[in-house]
Amino acid sequence: MLPTLLVGGQVARVWRPVDDGIKAMAFHPLSSATWDGLAAEARSLRGLLASRGTKVHSRHHHCWATLPEAEIRLLA
Repeated sequence: MLPTLLVGGQVARVWRPVDDGIKAMAFHPLSSATWDGLAAEARSLRGLLASRGTKVHSRHHHCWATLPEAEIRLLA
């Protein structure tokens, strides 16, 4: 199962850790305020994941290639 983004209690899409931050992909367009909130959450999440590195989720990388095209942002 891919890690998910929750926006207002609804699954908005998926995320994965990368070397520069958290790469997030949205199911539908999100407002700038929502992306700003997700970026704040990503900063907290990066602290939690710091000791784990990005390879923990590497088994899911092939799934990203099968997802439909969508907005992708790097939340640094």
